[in-house]
Amino acid sequence: MPRPAPKPPSKNRIGSAAAAAMRAAIRLAGGREVCFVCTLDEEGVVQTARVVARGDVGSVLALPGFARRGEMLLHNHPSGLLEPSGADYDVAARMHDEGIGFGIVDNDARALYVVVEVPREDVAVRLDPAAIAHDLGPDGPIALQHVRYEDRESQRAMAAAIARVYNEGGVGLLEAGTGVGKSLGYLVPALRWAAANGERTIVSTNTINLQEQLVGKDLPFLAKALGDQKVRFALLKGWRNYLCRARLQQATTGAAQLFEDGMAQELATLAAWAERTADGSLADLPTPPRPEVWDEVSAEGDICTRMKCEHFEQCFVFKARRAAAQADVIVVNHHLLLSDLAVRRAAQNWEDAAVLPAYGRLVVDEGHHLEDAAATHLGATVTRRGLQRLVSRLDRRGKGLLPALVMRLSASNDLLSTASLDLIEARLAPSVSALARKSVLLFDLLDTFIEQEGQPVVRLTAAFATHPIWQAGLTLALEDTLGEIDLLGEGLRLVRERIEGSSKLDEQLAPLLNEMRSVTKRLQTAGDGLRRALTPAPDDDSVRWIEVRGRERSVAVSCVPLDLAPILREDLFKRLDSTIVTSATLTASRGAVAADARHFEFLAARLGLDDPELRPTTAVFPSPFAYDAQSLLAIPTDIPAPNADMDGHRNAVTRIVLDVADAADGGLFALFTSHREVRQLATELRARGIERRWPLLVHGEESRDALLARFRDSGKAILLGTASFWEGVDVPGDALRGLVIAKLPFRVPTEPVTAAQCEAIVARGGDAFTEYMLPHASLRLKQGFGRLIRSGTDRGVVVIADPRIVTKRYGRGLLEALPPARRAIGRWTGIVDRVREFYPTIAVNREP
Repeated sequence: MPRPAPKPPSKNRIGSAAAAAMRAAIRLAGGREVCFVCTLDEEGVVQTARVVARGDVGSVLALPGFARRGEMLLHNHPSGLLEPSGADYDVAARMHDEGIGFGIVDNDARALYVVVEVPREDVAVRLDPAAIAHDLGPDGPIALQHVRYEDRESQRAMAAAIARVYNEGGVGLLEAGTGVGKSLGYLVPALRWAAANGERTIVSTNTINLQEQLVGKDLPFLAKALGDQKVRFALLKGWRNYLCRARLQQATTGAAQLFEDGMAQELATLAAWAERTADGSLADLPTPPRPEVWDEVSAEGDICTRMKCEHFEQCFVFKARRAAAQADVIVVNHHLLLSDLAVRRAAQNWEDAAVLPAYGRLVVDEGHHLEDAAATHLGATVTRRGLQRLVSRLDRRGKGLLPALVMRLSASNDLLSTASLDLIEARLAPSVSALARKSVLLFDLLDTFIEQEGQPVVRLTAAFATHPIWQAGLTLALEDTLGEIDLLGEGLRLVRERIEGSSKLDEQLAPLLNEMRSVTKRLQTAGDGLRRALTPAPDDDSVRWIEVRGRERSVAVSCVPLDLAPILREDLFKRLDSTIVTSATLTASRGAVAADARHFEFLAARLGLDDPELRPTTAVFPSPFAYDAQSLLAIPTDIPAPNADMDGHRNAVTRIVLDVADAADGGLFALFTSHREVRQLATELRARGIERRWPLLVHGEESRDALLARFRDSGKAILLGTASFWEGVDVPGDALRGLVIAKLPFRVPTEPVTAAQCEAIVARGGDAFTEYMLPHASLRLKQGFGRLIRSGTDRGVVVIADPRIVTKRYGRGLLEALPPARRAIGRWTGIVDRVREFYPTIAVNREP
């Protein structure tokens, strides 16, 4: 591209205050080159100037976030000649791409040569909602490409509504019932907006299944259907989801020092896989390795050497990031979205790339999960097993980073290596052993505390500060553990700095030092988490708890912010040009009031969207399915309520599952709210010989994916499931034709976050049941019901085996929030005949 012809310098583009500031800075630099970031008024006159670097202008490019869009980078030419150099033109091009102007001044800051002006903000090309709806209509490009196209009025209306949000900005809270096809409903406007305005959209989901659908099915289809534009999309995962070739090479070279024999074999398997995998992600592995092995070879942002790495061109992480940088739609999960938010909040970086590329448009699918994901990600959790694994990375029975480092240093006879070895022997090795020992004592005491409390999860309130466990040794154990973390971190830093300061640094030491830097950072994070959870600051209102996990009783200490709404409102939604929050379940019942008003208030308040400044657009797009013809909702009223008679209720659920299975010849989901209930019913059903007629699949006995595959293949199975089967599970067709919901899915009131939220509501004079417990139950009940009817040809029966939905005043709202299925309410002996009549075409082989 030819360079522009030189223009005469302008003498009236610099305001007096800015000129004086620049002259003073240049004088302090002895007349040498100084770089300034300047703000301009509406006429393009420089108003303020701040120094960002001294020396070659190219050095400024290494400063992340040094200037914002609309600002101008200026530097002086000490020679007084304002002719741009080749380097100046290169920097100017880079600045222009980021919305920043570039120019040169003389040492007196009187003459200004503008190489590139600050790019003017283009007026956005508005989408035509009718045209967007047409894209999805019977005469549009989607219909022409889709062999099984169905015209969905709700989908077209949703897409048009999203187009209006893109045009006007702000937030859209849009509930789209099952079968609407919401993914195409938001992808088409997002892609059309990118084509018209060059702005990308981040699409965030909660489940892997939906990510795979978007990237593996919907977006490739749209790339064909929207042939009039190039569709670019990418799936982006967190760093630790990808294999690092450099770390794999280092681990393979040092396998004898880093791994025990069994782990070394897994490493060899990973090395072979690395040569054939396309994306290098953990999800692409047929059999995941042990966490200890993956820890040694996964990518980590804080130790990555980026362009200095010999594997940079083949790096899986940067391959994905390069694709994302060019994409119109980037698909991520909620945790990566919130990781990006956390990094931006910490650095106050709202303009440049962080974990994600810069973006101004966001779609949050499965939006009812955003608050829980934020709580998990913006909080802290430290586990016994996690801390032990960190210590083991340093030294594990003579294997690990320190033994590998000792071996490398021992090969050199210089004084620096000898001094470093002395430091490792005298300070680091004892500190590693001490931390391992003292952290075991700390977590043993916490385990004892949980046993004394008699429950697997214990919330830590203000009263915990005076609990006798502190006098029983917890105070000393915590102080010792935190002290050893600090000492070890300082020792690791000293060794690393001493070796890195050598002019003869062994290239093979550099990766080990990077690994040590990563471990140091994680140890500090673990120490901070323990402090926050066990000895919080007086003004910290976080929810804190201790729990035991798994059969090995791994103790975990956790804390999360109590109120996430301000963070999401101020640092996410208000900083974006437009956001769409969508799900099949956004509206929730609040008490006896029917859901015809479609209550978005609950979720809006939880996400910080109840701010008058945001005023989100809300709409409900109903499912196209004929629920009154396709489904029957049966509610027995003559069975015990689960909160009144647990044994009687369990016996009733057993009878209902057997009766529905008999009527439908299997093909049944039974959903519960705890694993204990699942195990109890499985034991009862097996005692009655149910497996002689139908395969019984039990959540917890196999992975969810394996259970679902067996369920689909069988066509007659009975699956007993808990939390993860209430949503995100799609079994269209005849394989699933019956659903039993054992009881209303209220949250456990003693669960730490639930208890703290309810207390906060009561403290401000609210009703915790109607404002928190009931809306959550309503959302989960709708999700569970939604497992049954997944297509226009599906048919089946849903039984809610909890009479409270009709005997309690709040039940009306819960019922009205559900899809409009035919209803059968009464004694089970009468209802069961209605259930059998619903399956007239199923050949049932009844036992005598």
